[in-house]
Amino acid sequence: MILVTDLSGVFFNKGLTLSVEILSKKYNLDPKKVRFVLNGTFAEKYRTGLVDTEVFWQEVKKELDIDNIEEFRQIFFDAYTPQQPYLDLIANIRKQGIKVAYLSNSPEDRVRYLDEKFGFISLFDFGLFSCEAHVRKPAKGIYENFLDKFDLKGEDVIYVDDKEENLIPARELGMEAVHFVGEVEMRSDLRKMGINI
Repeated sequence: MILVTDLSGVFFNKGLTLSVEILSKKYNLDPKKVRFVLNGTFAEKYRTGLVDTEVFWQEVKKELDIDNIEEFRQIFFDAYTPQQPYLDLIANIRKQGIKVAYLSNSPEDRVRYLDEKFGFISLFDFGLFSCEAHVRKPAKGIYENFLDKFDLKGEDVIYVDDKEENLIPARELGMEAVHFVGEVEMRSDLRKMGINI
């Protein structure tokens, strides 16, 4: 059995939501437009590694009419922080000899920045980012890519995500799916699956 977890909204706080709130206020922008640019179809190629990150940020600068795009990007990245209860949880699971992996919709430059800042990748046994897979959740392809890359079957995996739509493809591939609403509830869900933590 392997525990596979989403990152944003599970391992990290809801950094996208926080960054949209901060950026829309600071730059007097429509929050829906900021979210669209950072996570909507505007950001599809950025999040799937199909465009150079610097090219993407210049497109954002033009789209939102922002002078200091470096500051804008920094605020976006810094909105993400690991959640200590979840770090403790995965550390306890790994101590039991259960492998823990990530499957995350993450752009390459934010991954690099957050790993340099927090060293989070080393807390997992392995994982896959959308920028590596060139597809993002909830597309079934990223889950299939994950299983193929690590030679796994869906039945081998407990998959955790805070977004219900991301659990549907996981279930279709035979994974046990856990809707993350909090660390306490997750502990209870995992105990029901035979993981004693």
